[in-house]
Amino acid sequence: PEGAEKVLLVSLGSAYTVQPEFYRQCVAAFGELPGWHVVLQIGQHVDPAELGGDVPRNIEVRSWVPQVAVLEQADAFVTHAGMGSSGEGLFAGVPMIAVPQGAEQPMNADRLVELGVARRLDTPEATGDALRAALLELTADPDVARRCAELKARTRAEGGARRAADLIEAEL
Repeated sequence: PEGAEKVLLVSLGSAYTVQPEFYRQCVAAFGELPGWHVVLQIGQHVDPAELGGDVPRNIEVRSWVPQVAVLEQADAFVTHAGMGSSGEGLFAGVPMIAVPQGAEQPMNADRLVELGVARRLDTPEATGDALRAALLELTADPDVARRCAELKARTRAEGGARRAADLIEAEL
């Protein structure tokens, strides 16, 4: 929206969205954060009323968003570190706060940290203060920006799904 200097996407994907307390912590962390517009995807099973009180004007609450399209405009991404979301974050070249929920996500979160593009916060640690500190630290770190740009360029140069299909077909 007009006047937003930076965009933050918060999404726990499609399977781990029943997390009203986590979303309340995000509202506490990012509400009224100067210059930031926050897109908070809460899924279909959380009622926006569960976020409590008035949600600050800089937070846009949605049950679903076109994640890749939002990431193309985003400056940061709070993610569950699912395989798809991790790849999409790398493709968009945005720093990530990984809050793994289950399955392969803890390993993905650790790998994003190793790559120099993320900070990992497990759900109990994902308080408003910790989330805000991680966001401000990540987006101010020139090494993180450099690594995000490098990995974005490398990821895009690989050719995506079309190249993957070509490689598979060549083996057949």
